[in-house]
Amino acid sequence: MRAHWRGILLGGLALSGLPFAGAHQELHHNIELDLRQMDETSAVQLTFTIHAPELLVGFSEAASAIYDSNWLEQRSDQELKQLVTLARDDLAGRFTLRLDDGEPVDLAAKLTFENPGAIRNGGARGLPPGCLEAFLELSAPEETHRLRLDHARDSGKRLLLVIDRPESFPGVMDVAPGSHAVVALRGKTDEPIAPEVAPHPDETPGRARVLAITIVLAILA
Repeated sequence: MRAHWRGILLGGLALSGLPFAGAHQELHHNIELDLRQMDETSAVQLTFTIHAPELLVGFSEAASAIYDSNWLEQRSDQELKQLVTLARDDLAGRFTLRLDDGEPVDLAAKLTFENPGAIRNGGARGLPPGCLEAFLELSAPEETHRLRLDHARDSGKRLLLVIDRPESFPGVMDVAPGSHAVVALRGKTDEPIAPEVAPHPDETPGRARVLAITIVLAILA
């Protein structure tokens, strides 16, 4: 199935005339929401991809070539533990999640991370250079219908939220800082992102579609 979607995505990129955008982590925050186990286990699984250099320096400096695929591999266990601590606090300050009208999820307490050895080998699993992952699993009983994600106004970058549903092509929601997204956990009707934010002047609809396709391709890799 993934090979089939990969072919479609590659075709879309070829038609766009644009190369694969490997630097998308420098442009967007990225979260994958996996709902494929909902019917069996009622589990809502989220994977946060963090461009780790941004935890230490500004966005512009973090884009420097010195933070290449070897950067995390060269970090000591203590340095990686520090990055995990910073990432935990960063995500908790940047995103707020809640099921239906419940209390916000305590991200700082519930996020899990890989061990230092696995973090160093992220590139071998296809993670972008300098990136690590955080994981969150929530239980959503049958009477739970929605997941709301609020994106902090001072976040600095837009969020690309990729949604995986059973037997469906992944969906992508582009959530600007200061906005929130509401995702239907059962069914496929998501609420519009609010508040609506005008696109950047140089971000045409065609370019936005190509970027969304590129991000999904990276996740399916």
